[in-house]
Amino acid sequence: MSALVAIFAIFIASALGLLALIWYWLRQRARQEPKPRKPKRRKARNAAAEPEPEPDALPQKAVRRRLISAATLAAAEAAHALPAVDYPEREAPAEPEPEALSPPLPAPITAATRQAIVLRQHFPPHRAPQTRSWLGGSPVLPANAAWPTNPATGKPLHFLLQIDLAEVPPEARLGLLPPEGALAVFLDLDWGPGEAFRVIHAQGYAGTDWHALDVPPNLAMAYGDEAALAWPWALSPAHGTQILPRWPVAPCLVPLGESETPGWPHKADTARALLAAQGPEDLAPALAIDDFRGPGGQGFEPAWYGYPQDWIAVQIAAAALVREADRASRTLLHDPSPGLNEAERAEQRAEQLRAVREEAQAWFDHALNNPALDPLGPPLRKAFWDWLSTHRALAERVIPEAFEAAIETTMHASPQESARFPEEVTARVAYRHALARRTPEGVIAPPPARLLAPASGEAELAATHLLLLELPDNAALGHHFGGGALQWWITPEDLADRRFDAVVMTRT
Repeated sequence: MSALVAIFAIFIASALGLLALIWYWLRQRARQEPKPRKPKRRKARNAAAEPEPEPDALPQKAVRRRLISAATLAAAEAAHALPAVDYPEREAPAEPEPEALSPPLPAPITAATRQAIVLRQHFPPHRAPQTRSWLGGSPVLPANAAWPTNPATGKPLHFLLQIDLAEVPPEARLGLLPPEGALAVFLDLDWGPGEAFRVIHAQGYAGTDWHALDVPPNLAMAYGDEAALAWPWALSPAHGTQILPRWPVAPCLVPLGESETPGWPHKADTARALLAAQGPEDLAPALAIDDFRGPGGQGFEPAWYGYPQDWIAVQIAAAALVREADRASRTLLHDPSPGLNEAERAEQRAEQLRAVREEAQAWFDHALNNPALDPLGPPLRKAFWDWLSTHRALAERVIPEAFEAAIETTMHASPQESARFPEEVTARVAYRHALARRTPEGVIAPPPARLLAPASGEAELAATHLLLLELPDNAALGHHFGGGALQWWITPEDLADRRFDAVVMTRT
């Protein structure tokens, strides 16, 4: 009974809650504004029915024009501008000071950067015209010129070159170089204290007698203890020479034009200018080992039937083979006896090289005891070549350079004897004496020996001094200056006053 009463009570409470919820919803709806109803269209019963009036247009929202004048924009920006703020003034950054301009070079120095008096070598030397300009040899100077000495040691200096100043083109002298006499340069090639040198101007005029200076008997061997490294015919300093190879030259003017960089202009225009000054372009190629082989590359024979032409040629080839045997003993060559063990192979190889060296030394000594330029007859030439052929493996390594040096040595030591050489033989060494040569890769033109010209490298003296002379390394002339060049400098004022004692020397 009590359970029924409880269920009935729950039912009554739920019904009352539902009624209260409905009453609350109706009351909230009654408070809301009624939404306007969309008018219904009446169907026209006839054409006389009055048209329904159109509803009033809704107000439109004002839209800002897209275009605005500059004056309006300026006024608007001024109206809405933030109040000005009094910022502290900043100091304007200091403008970088312009780089100090280099003072202009004196006129003669500027002119010297646009030209070069190059020393073109006459080739072959026996065809050189009558000249008083040459490299090496001994000097022939006007008036009472004397052989200079090293003031520190009292020993004579070595003679490098002389230039007959009358042979220099007048337009190349810059109004400073003397028009007459000779310019001669001497240097201590024994590398004594201070690398002493002398540049002298031996004055002479038309009709002045020129006389040869005798080589002082106490003149040291050129390059001293390093003579064996300098000369192809030497095996010790005692086999050296006091004087350098003599080669006639012609001073000729080569215009260079302006250059954007200091120093010698390494560019194609310079190479072409030197090639034009050189003259003939069809230079024969350098000698190669193929020139010593027969048809089809077989055999081993001289490039010219007249080789070796004299005893100095034998001496050069024998000295080259001695040096090559010494070098081979310190390096690993092709093993001719693979069946031997390592110790046996080493002993066999050492014995073979000792035999080659002893035989080459014997030929060298025999040649040294004969007059260097005495010609060899066919039997002697054949005997020497037959012996050389028995050591072909080593001989092929040295014969092209030895042949080249032998021809060149005879050419400068005895021009009369070298006049008998066939032209095709002398042509094979012509490239070593040319200012420039054309190759498949282009024109090759190393910086030449020259006067009053741009110097190699960036020399500090170039702003105040003229390059009086530069001599680069040149193995064909026996000029070995440590792989660089020697430079002699003089100020325009000292050159004008003939003060050659003020010349200074530098190295590159």
